[in-house]
Amino acid sequence: MSLTNLTDVKVAGPGILTLSWEDGVTRDVDVSGWLTKHPLLRLLNAPEVFRDVALVEGGGGVEWANGADFSAEALRALSDEQHDSPTRQPA
Repeated sequence: MSLTNLTDVKVAGPGILTLSWEDGVTRDVDVSGWLTKHPLLRLLNAPEVFRDVALVEGGGGVEWANGADFSAEALRALSDEQHDSPTRQPA
């Protein structure tokens, strides 16, 4: 199993998820910039929709009831970008 798999997700605010990964890293990640990219994602701007986030089985990402989802790997990359502290070394 990849260390980029998630172990927990919580909503920290509008467009912000608190995510925990298998390697022990926990960060707030602002996904609001992604919520303008596609009609399905724009629906997540409604707080009552956004707060219904859940882990994908196995921790490979997060998902919502409307079918929107983000992979754990993409969320980790966004987290590293936002926190300016890469957690993985380039291959």
